[in-house]
Amino acid sequence: MQKSKLVVPFLLMVATAIFVLPTVISLIKGPADTPGVFANGYTLTQATELSQETGKPMLVLATADWCPPCQTLKRTTLMDSAVVEWIMSNTIPVYLEDGENSDEIGSLGVGAYPTTMLIQDGQVLVSLQGAIKANPFISQLRSAIPVTP
Repeated sequence: MQKSKLVVPFLLMVATAIFVLPTVISLIKGPADTPGVFANGYTLTQATELSQETGKPMLVLATADWCPPCQTLKRTTLMDSAVVEWIMSNTIPVYLEDGENSDEIGSLGVGAYPTTMLIQDGQVLVSLQGAIKANPFISQLRSAIPVTP
């Protein structure tokens, strides 16, 4: 009888560790670097103008240094070569960091981090929340706009 009483608390501790460990590891690693796909450093205003000139939608990433899923997205999906190539070929990438770009993030109605949006002509074509893996991420982006060869 004693062993069965200990099983439930033990399982709860194991389950808690499984869910908490990735967050703790992410916090220990610290914030991820800004992915290279955002190297041009476009502001939302600059990107809006470029989008109108080129006909390409903006890909806007709203992120925060304190957000573990944001760090995961930046370290994995946004480093995937197929994702980077697609973003560079088909969009105007914009990186918005909580704190530095809070007004712009607020103007887009972002309610969770990370949020990735495709925006064209003031319309949100798709909005993705969370640390989505590369294949579903690029698939959802591709479905929102035609891919150029």
